Amino acid sequence: MNLVFTILVSFATASTVHCLAADTGSAPRIEIVVAAIKKSIPKGWTCTVIIEKGKMGHPPGLEEPAFRLDFVNTNLTFHGEVLPGGARPTYANFRLHFHDRSERDGILKIVGPTPATSGDNPIVFGETKDYILVSSPSWQNYFVAGKFGRGNWGGGSRTEEANKAVAPLLDALKAYCRTNS
Repeated sequence: MNLVFTILVSFATASTVHCLAADTGSAPRIEIVVAAIKKSIPKGWTCTVIIEKGKMGHPPGLEEPAFRLDFVNTNLTFHGEVLPGGARPTYANFRLHFHDRSERDGILKIVGPTPATSGDNPIVFGETKDYILVSSPSWQNYFVAGKFGRGNWGGGSRTEEANKAVAPLLDALKAYCRTNS
């Protein structure tokens, strides 16, 4: 029997991975990956791991991933045009989908060999020995209704300020991929 669970991790303060339910076939691998990523990302970033089927979403043409990581740094804001009429303080954020490595060929047929030209198209962010990591330009500093603290989570902003805010996280995640491939 496979139970659905969510792992919540605060990379800024947590020293362990917290599981809110139990048994699933890939849970030990997910916990190992999350623990390794936790050690590699910059201070101040937090992450929510989502594995509940039907709740992870997926870009057009791809199936739902094995799990999804949503990163946010509520200590780091930038000003971005998130709605018509003005800039707002926005938290740096990023989303990654982790697909089983066995899906690689199918993903590459959909994603293609070149970076996405549309903000909604999926891109291969990186690969490890177990997973192919998929993102989308629209998942970097993406605006989501709702608030965390004093600012909005995301903004879909690709300004120099927004890119600078998320760059240390992206660099750390790419280094994680290189180390674990």
